[in-house]
Amino acid sequence: MSFDLSEVMEKLKAIEAFADKVAETKRLADTLAENLAKMKMSVNQTINDSFTEIANQIDILRKNMEQMETVKPAAAPPPVAVPPPATEPAAELAPAPETATEPAPEPAAEPVTAPAPAAEPAAETAAAPAEGSDQMDFLLQQKDRLKAALTDLRFDYMRGYIPEEEYKTKEAELDSQLEDMDKQIAALK
Repeated sequence: MSFDLSEVMEKLKAIEAFADKVAETKRLADTLAENLAKMKMSVNQTINDSFTEIANQIDILRKNMEQMETVKPAAAPPPVAVPPPATEPAAELAPAPETATEPAPEPAAEPVTAPAPAAEPAAETAAAPAEGSDQMDFLLQQKDRLKAALTDLRFDYMRGYIPEEEYKTKEAELDSQLEDMDKQIAALK
């Protein structure tokens, strides 16, 4: 048996070249995996930074809304107090004729009392749109507050502050309140 040493050497060189390519492929795969891991960390960091920035902006918005709400309640109670007088003008109309009947025995008071009841309903109809306007403004403010609460709830859920069941319950409650508010607003229009 004769061994051809040159043929064995060529096969060894071919095996070495193959092993070099395998090692280079492994290095490329490792580099690729490392770059992919860096890219994933970078994307996650960017997402986290974005969520943090959004959360900070929401907090700033919430604080601004709270400051605005502290200013609005001073203006909001008069519209709440105004609707009860809107139901009382009918009661005020009844006493007006009674006062008209009291001066009726006096001949000079009769002409004065006749125009007075006519002037009072005109004043009341002029006051009614203002009252309705105040009530409409109040309802629109309440609607805006409900929308803000719904937005806050959604962001809190997205940030993981609220469990899903609690989120769904509160969201359904706020949605139904918004629907009721829309019905009330439509009734005033």
